[in-house]
Amino acid sequence: MEKDKRKARRRPIRYTAWLVLGPAIRHSCLLSDISETGARIDFEEPDAVPDRFLLWLNGKGSARRTCQVVWRKKQQIGVKFELRLPDGERAVLKASRSAAPRDA
Repeated sequence: MEKDKRKARRRPIRYTAWLVLGPAIRHSCLLSDISETGARIDFEEPDAVPDRFLLWLNGKGSARRTCQVVWRKKQQIGVKFELRLPDGERAVLKASRSAAPRDA
């Protein structure tokens, strides 16, 4: 079995977020799991996502991460965050983990 190479522990989550793919171009997506260093994102068209993009963790974009795509699969992408999530934002995601996904 291959050793897990992740730098941070990954947590399962069901959380609606938004991919920002250009000026005024937002698409809702679903975070399937998240860690301090990255996430797995469910999205219908993973090939439409550029190698580097902005991920909004709330509808207004005040909590956001710049992401780099690490892998792509059918309807999923794996990303690494360019910066670590601050403690306050980790707490928001943890509290929202059981919330049902919502679209923008």
